[in-house]
This record gives sequence, C-alpha cells and structure tokens, in this order.
Amino acid sequence: MRSYLKLELLRSMRSPANLILLTGFPLALYLLSTKVLQPKGLTFDFEASHMVSMATYGAMGGALFIGGAIALERTNGWLRQLAVTPLPAHGYLTAKLVSGAVGVLPSIVVVLIAGATLGGVRLPAATWPALAVLIWVGVIPFAMLGIAFGYSMRGQSASLAMMGVYFLLSVLGGLWLPVELMPSGMRTLAEYSPAFQAGSLGWRALAGQWPTGTSLLVLAGWTLLFAALAAWRYRRAL
Repeated sequence: MRSYLKLELLRSMRSPANLILLTGFPLALYLLSTKVLQPKGLTFDFEASHMVSMATYGAMGGALFIGGAIALERTNGWLRQLAVTPLPAHGYLTAKLVSGAVGVLPSIVVVLIAGATLGGVRLPAATWPALAVLIWVGVIPFAMLGIAFGYSMRGQSASLAMMGVYFLLSVLGGLWLPVELMPSGMRTLAEYSPAFQAGSLGWRALAGQWPTGTSLLVLAGWTLLFAALAAWRYRRAL
C-alpha cells in the first residue's frame, strides 16, 4: 500500500496537467483579471477576493479530475492488473484520494504567492495559512464528485464531461465572475452552489470572519450527496 501511494504521489506531482491546467491557468486568469481587466465599481477588494477565487478554482479542478485518472485507468485495464497484486481492494481509491489531496496544494500555494507578491494583497500573517487550509477543505466535495464520474464513465468521455461540469460550477459559483455582478435570480442560485460555498470559506477569512453555519451546512450537504453518489457508482463498477 505504501509503495503504491508513493507511486501515485509522484505521478500526481509530475503530471503536466497539474502544472499547466490546474496551476498555470488559474494563475494566468488571476493576473489577467487583476492587472489587465480590473473590473470597476465593486464594493470589495477585488485583488484579494479574486486571488481566493482562482486558488479555489485550481484546487477544485485538481480534486475533480481524480475521476479522469480513474476513468482512463479503468479503460486501459490498470485496475484489473492491480487486482492480482497484494494491494487491498480499497487501496487504489485511498491512494487516489491522498494523491489528489496533495496534488491540489500547488495550485493553492502558487496563486496565494502571486497575490502577495504580484497582486499587492496584504493580509495578517496568520491569514495566509488559514486561507490555504480553508480552500483545501472546501474542495473536498469535488473529489467525491470526481470519483463518481470516474466510476460512471470510461476513457476520455469522463474527462470531457468533467470539463463541462467544472466550467459550469466555476461560473455559477462566482469564481470567474463575482456574484455581485450576476442578476438577482442567478445570484440566489449561485449562493447555494458547491463552488460558491467552497470559495466563501476563503472570502470570509479575508475579512477575519469565520464561516457561517449555513455555509458549512450547505457544503456538508453537497459533500454527503457527492460521497453517496461516488459510493453507489463504486459498488456498481465492482
């Protein structure tokens, strides 16, 4: 189990997708939005808020795309090969979750560093590690959703489906466009989306505030729903 976990961690950290799509792209979006586009008329610190949004966006993708790896490995027969090894039945999924949890950290750290060094974001020293932890915790539901996709589809179809869901949830959750700029009806829907609730953990921390009880309950509800879906698809695939 330990050797396979080490293998998964190395694969996760060396993956070009993690370096380009899940780290480089959120960083580029952050710099583009804050240094070039610079929205006007907002009543909050856009630099800091968008830093949290893009860190959440990158981490969310890293968690969600655990499912893409599972779908591809189911297609190419890797799971059948693992079945004849001493690796326990749950070992594969455990290794994927752990490597996915570690794999989202670079996207969080890189964007936060960019905010501090290039974006001019100034926060109390204790807020920076708190932001990293809160963003990391907030994307847990998307790891569950990724597993559900991975055991529901095979090959590239899972990755394509997740790309669509990733984009939709990111936009709806206010990670690309602040919810304050959305129409009122869409804003209400957005505030109950899992991406918004994940982002809200960091947004409130910027103001030195704890997450609200409602936010935690909604995020826990999405986590339980996606976990139940993942467990159902996992059992069906065995």
